[in-house]
Order: sequence, then C-alpha cells, then structure tokens
Amino acid sequence: MPELNQTTYDKAPGWDILAPHEPHLACVLLLDTSSSMEGEPINSLNKAINDFKEKTSLDELAKKRVDIAIVEFNNLARIVQDFTPLTKLQPVSLTANGYTAMGEGINLAIDLVKKRNRFYASYGTPCYRPWIFMITDGAPTDDISSARQRIHEEESKGTYGKLKFWALGVPGYNKEVLTSLTKRCIALKEAKFEGIFNWLSESMVTISVSSVDENPRLPNLPSDAQVIPDDW
Repeated sequence: MPELNQTTYDKAPGWDILAPHEPHLACVLLLDTSSSMEGEPINSLNKAINDFKEKTSLDELAKKRVDIAIVEFNNLARIVQDFTPLTKLQPVSLTANGYTAMGEGINLAIDLVKKRNRFYASYGTPCYRPWIFMITDGAPTDDISSARQRIHEEESKGTYGKLKFWALGVPGYNKEVLTSLTKRCIALKEAKFEGIFNWLSESMVTISVSSVDENPRLPNLPSDAQVIPDDW
C-alpha cells in the first residue's frame, strides 16, 4: 500500500488529500443549475460558494479535514469539481440552463461519496459521515425513485446513518419531493445564499473539531431559512 505523508497526496482528480492520518469529511455540493436559476439566483450561488471556501479555510482543522466536490444537474448531471481539499477548491462560475435531472444528480453524488470513503478506507484515513448538500428551486424532470431509495438506505445504516443528505429548497421548490427524500429539509425565503453557506461553513468547522463517532449539535439556521416539516 502506498505511503501517505501529512501534507498532500496527488494521484489523479478526486484523489487529493491533506493530513491523511487525521479524520476527513467528504461533502458534495449538489446544485440545481436548471434555467429557472438564471440571473440573480445563480449569481448569488456562485458568490456564496466562493466565499464559503475562503471562510471555512480560515479554520485550521477544517482546511485539513474537509474535502469538497461539486455536482450540478440540469439536462444531465455532471461533476463540476471532483473531490479536493477545501483549500484547493477552484472558483466556480456556474451558468443556468435546461431542465432538472435531480435523480441523476443524486445518484452521481452518492456514487462520489461512496468512492471517496473507499479511498479513505484504503489508506486508513478515519472519516466522518459524508454530507450531500442539495440545492434546488424546482421539481425533478427525471425519475428519482432509485435515488430516493438509495438515500433512505444510506441514512438508515447504523445509529446515525452512513450519509447525511440535506435538501435545500429555494422559491419554486417542491415540498412533497424534498420531504420524500430526507428529513433534513430546509427552505430559504429567497434565492440568496450567503446566510445558508455561512451556516454550512460553521457546520463544517463544528464537525471538524468533533470525533468521528460523535453526532455534534449544529449551529442554528440563519434567519432567512427554516426547517421544512414532513407532516404532509
């Protein structure tokens, strides 16, 4: 088995890691970039992601332990950035177009985190439960049944589950769809992302200072966000 040092191991896209013998958190930003996100929503999202990187990187543990990937879905799903250490995340400039291939996007994101966790395991790197943080402003235009089943299966494994899937809805989202995917559903009053990405940054830091077998209490949501109840 190759020997990893405590700085950086570079093999191929998706195989970068800092401090490999410390715990790591894999987080996928799963982003709806369909045509309804055009204009101010996509501009706000781009800025929030870039600011998120800068803010979270200020924390000494988070910048070593958090690995980020970005997946977008519109007509199709694609990897915008494969997993990389937080500090090496490249600036994003997403554009909005097409439909809402949410099911394809979710399946791709789950495949990515499972692959990433296998990579951690192959080098003996401890890992936190991975996050998938999905943002959408509409209903899927593809079949989400297999994606829904995979989320439920991963979230039900063990005491706290093997995956934390978050669904963030901005105006235009479908409540029934989101609450069918997970209990971790949040709604924004407007398609402005600064506050929720500050919360995401604080959450990454909170997890980074915990142990891998903890389920730490996360920060309070910003004032423009609220939990979506699943009591239909």
